[in-house]
Amino acid sequence: MPPGLSVDRSISVVEHISAIAIICAAMLTLFDTLSGHHMAALVALFSIVVYVIAGWPAMRSSSRITVLAAAAAAVFFVVLGGGLEALALAASRAIYLPALLAVMTLLRVAAQQSRQVQTAAHFVVDQPPRRRFWLLTAGGHIFGVLLNVGGLQFLLRIALAGTVREKEDAAVTEIRTRRITNAVMRGFVSTVLWSPVGVAMNLVIPLMPTMSWVDYLPYGLGMMVLFLFTGWIFDFLEPKPKARITPTNRDGGVGAVFMLLGLVFAITGSAAMGELIFGIPIRAAILIVVPLSAVLWTVLTGAASPRASTAMLGINGYRALPSSVSEICIMASTSFLGLLLAEMIPMEFVQALVSGLNAGPGVIACLIVLVMPLLSIVGVNPFITGTVIVGSLTAAGVPIPEPMLMAAALSGWCSAMTISPVTATVAIAAGAAGKGTDVIGLRWNGLFAIAFAGISMGVFLIWGSFVSPGS
Repeated sequence: MPPGLSVDRSISVVEHISAIAIICAAMLTLFDTLSGHHMAALVALFSIVVYVIAGWPAMRSSSRITVLAAAAAAVFFVVLGGGLEALALAASRAIYLPALLAVMTLLRVAAQQSRQVQTAAHFVVDQPPRRRFWLLTAGGHIFGVLLNVGGLQFLLRIALAGTVREKEDAAVTEIRTRRITNAVMRGFVSTVLWSPVGVAMNLVIPLMPTMSWVDYLPYGLGMMVLFLFTGWIFDFLEPKPKARITPTNRDGGVGAVFMLLGLVFAITGSAAMGELIFGIPIRAAILIVVPLSAVLWTVLTGAASPRASTAMLGINGYRALPSSVSEICIMASTSFLGLLLAEMIPMEFVQALVSGLNAGPGVIACLIVLVMPLLSIVGVNPFITGTVIVGSLTAAGVPIPEPMLMAAALSGWCSAMTISPVTATVAIAAGAAGKGTDVIGLRWNGLFAIAFAGISMGVFLIWGSFVSPGS
């Protein structure tokens, strides 16, 4: 079962308040996204404050710190003369992440009730070494799209349990643990580059005045292929254990994987069609499509009757919402903090800085790719650097094509997620593998992050050479 989803228990009054508050915030966010009336975002922000207060005792210390920092930034913003309209716009962009994570919680619960998830996870894990990288990477990618960080933790737990079962010497176990962890991590991280249900995508794309997710998709898929191919090269060059694993015969494994893959295409395809055909903003379409997909998945795969399975989905989803408070709050507060900082940076300062560098679009993109992982190593979350960089450059009207700016920001984000101890990816992988975050990050993925950043910078320099000045 995916972790963090306790269903066999009663729910307290405080947890009822917490669940109702985040549901109200999600509904208000959907209204805000569909209508463009950002004052609804301020009401949704109040609902999230209630959610935070109700869940405060259960929150991790890191989440509490970021919440307090975001609150202090909001006060500072108002003191400096920031208008209510600008505050509402920042709130509108930040509250989408709690709403997205709330509806994704329903999808995670649907996964908990689905035997296909367990079957698919064990199938991609129990493979011989020559096929393991691509299947584990594909598994990390699919589970990352559908279940977010819960999918990463779930798949790693199953994958690394196999290394414990095998009676091998320490050197072989170390090699296998490293290859499995890296493959799953890289598959998961690559979702950042294109997935419309990813938190990074939904934080950055609203900062782009004219670009939609559909417009960006070809660039994102291209960078994803580059990221995964680089990962495969590093896996190919790593030492291989001499011991071999005999694959377990798991009937229905291929079908289960294709079912999950079909769910990924159904969610992303439906959301894209909603934007292209009906004009529904992609972010609003996601908030509609994900819960409907969870219900449909439950009806099609549930062991009980459709009515009983759907009822259980609703009950367990409602109970799971309060347990997501740390995850929701840290993402919402860091994104809100980054958005406010971007608003407070004077446009003249950004314009003067870019003018002083005398750099073209390709060089600017390279600097973004370089700066984000470097700052993440010293503890600056990429949620903050990503929003500050993209928001300030866009507001200042820096002449860089929006697809290039977005691809550069998400590429730098990916590099940061593979090495930084402040990201959930490295922390979860370290916990699953029983290693320190420095081992998972810099030691196991440092050279990979450098290589991907270097290749990406080469791509952006070539791309920038074809961009006309002032575009």
